[in-house]
Amino acid sequence: MLTPKFSIIIPVFNAATTIARTINVLKELDNNNFEVLLVNDGSTDDTREVLEQCISLDSRFQVLDKKNQGPGIARNYGIEHAKGEYLLFFDADDYPQKTILQDYEKIILANSALDLIISSFTFRTLDKEQVADEKNYLVNDYVYETNQEFLADMYELMNQQLMYVVWNKCYRRDIILKYAIRFKNYRSCEDRIFNLDYYKYCSKIVMNPKIEYIYEFEGGAGITNQYNENKFKTFKEFYERSNSITNDEHKEGMAALLLKGTTSVIFSILATNKLNRQQKAAAVNSILKDSTIIEAKKIAKTDTTAKKITKLLFNMPNPVVRTVLTTGSFVENKMPGIMAILKRKY
Repeated sequence: MLTPKFSIIIPVFNAATTIARTINVLKELDNNNFEVLLVNDGSTDDTREVLEQCISLDSRFQVLDKKNQGPGIARNYGIEHAKGEYLLFFDADDYPQKTILQDYEKIILANSALDLIISSFTFRTLDKEQVADEKNYLVNDYVYETNQEFLADMYELMNQQLMYVVWNKCYRRDIILKYAIRFKNYRSCEDRIFNLDYYKYCSKIVMNPKIEYIYEFEGGAGITNQYNENKFKTFKEFYERSNSITNDEHKEGMAALLLKGTTSVIFSILATNKLNRQQKAAAVNSILKDSTIIEAKKIAKTDTTAKKITKLLFNMPNPVVRTVLTTGSFVENKMPGIMAILKRKY
């Protein structure tokens, strides 16, 4: 195979029931100038066998096996093996539009010295594999010509939920290699922090209004909602680095986004069966007493009703905060469609 224009990197862990759909969509892409690196991240189910069956003799697809270390490290493994000029990062249980690479090639040809493409996407919340809610996150048609202009809009773009994920973007591999940009070995926020590291080196960014990716999220059960003891630490790091890259110019807005993210962290603590009641209370209290949260709840922007309510909540006594968020955690796990609607309004 000649050197491909695009490399699509997909971390795969115990995805035997979902990966076939993703691969079948990729086989039907309108543009054939690509490779797909399927990084089998130490799967313990039938994923490896399914991968071999799906790709058969299709030379565009390659399976890379490694021990389980999480999606970030799996993506790094894919980066090291990629040959394409541009990199895309997909998930094993979602799928792109069949025209995505054709659309991206047209954008690249029309914009010399392009560093990044950011596209619209569909966010679909599932409840027991049934669609509970669906929202399109739409990008305005625009081209940023300088890094300064791009970073000046960072808070507004984050507030529109466009900047956190990797699967609605197209990256230049040479920038990633030149500046040694890699995913952190984290179980949350690793994609957000990777993006911040990349954004520092972008001068020309095309905002693509077309919906290019369908993301499906199993409400209450997805990796985003899973508990891990360092989760708040990664959200805090993202907040601090977001302020650093934007020179604290949007700190009030970033503080509001931190409070929203911290709410999801506390939800995961309250919903886990890995901690007993006393341990959950201690973990939540530790977060609420953190100096970053104390600052954020003082300065957080309140330009929407949801932000006002969130700030008010975090300024209540800690036992009240825990009680309210315990109810919220229950709603998120049992009625994810309702919670997805509520989150839209932030």
